[in-house]
Amino acid sequence: DGGDYNTEVCGFDGGDCLEFNEQYPDCSVEDPTWIGNSNCDGGGYDTEECGFDGGDCLDFNAKYPDCTVEYSTSIGDGFCNGGDYNTEVCGFDGGDCLDFNAQYPDCVVEYPAGVGDGVCDGGDYNTEVCGFDGGDCLEFNEQYPDCSVEDPTWIGNSNCDGGGYDTEECGFDGGDCLDFNAKYPDCTVEYSTSIGDGFCNGGDYNTEVCGFDGGDCLDFNAQYPDCVVEYPAGVGDGVCDGGDYNT
Repeated sequence: DGGDYNTEVCGFDGGDCLEFNEQYPDCSVEDPTWIGNSNCDGGGYDTEECGFDGGDCLDFNAKYPDCTVEYSTSIGDGFCNGGDYNTEVCGFDGGDCLDFNAQYPDCVVEYPAGVGDGVCDGGDYNTEVCGFDGGDCLEFNEQYPDCSVEDPTWIGNSNCDGGGYDTEECGFDGGDCLDFNAKYPDCTVEYSTSIGDGFCNGGDYNTEVCGFDGGDCLDFNAQYPDCVVEYPAGVGDGVCDGGDYNT
């Protein structure tokens, strides 16, 4: 075992690492058993001190000498990985991303497999250069042309999501927030579902416009009317908290 196990005070893992340390005296990795296991492991394993992963990475390094990724085995595994993998020095993920790049040459996303997978992904995926998520977002965009959210699947999922989801452009979360907004018209919190969930939340939740967290904080406020903390549940939970809690 590596890390704290392979130290002098632990007898170099009770002697288990003596042979490894003799062969690779300057190789410090979390799991020495990965060295020479026939898989090219990147990062700290693929270094001169570790014999380029005990020789496992020699072929990889000869083919992609300037490709430094965390998981070398992901190169050429038949799955298009984004980021540093989909670069020229890494052979565009060992050829796995060639078809994707030909279809979407200016689409730069972390998970290319998410483009055209049948699920509308937001952010960089739902852009013209990415074919509006490979066509997955066309219906969504037609219904909500000015709604820009990270996860379009949250719109109309029967849960009232706050923040940018609960806006006119997004149909007030696809209608999910209509009842909430009628009850708390001036309550703007990030997680609307936390209002009235039986758990007293502090901050903006425990305010009059939010019904004192939908009634969840009424008992707390009655007991500690001047106690303003971020997590009211931390008061009287058996653990001594400092700062504003210990007043």
